[in-house]
Amino acid sequence: MRQAILSTILPTILSTTLPILAVSAVTALSSAPAQAQYAHCLPGRGCIPTTQASYNACLTLARERGWRDSDNARRGGLDRGLDRFIYQCLQGRIPR
Repeated sequence: MRQAILSTILPTILSTTLPILAVSAVTALSSAPAQAQYAHCLPGRGCIPTTQASYNACLTLARERGWRDSDNARRGGLDRGLDRFIYQCLQGRIPR
């Protein structure tokens, strides 16, 4: 009796469970990005998609060219100079 139940139920369980596990594994693997995507935004200019590595490269370039965090402070109508530099760098408009 027990053998008959196992031979009937086991294939049914396996035939429904394995496809669910396979779909779950494929979904989990395909939804995990290789590198996280972010957006760098400037008011009035919009947002540009970027990765943390690209942002860090542009920030490093800005530091090498003398930009500081204080360059984002409002002075005489000009503001967010550092952010604008990084934005243009991410667009590819700043030669490296």
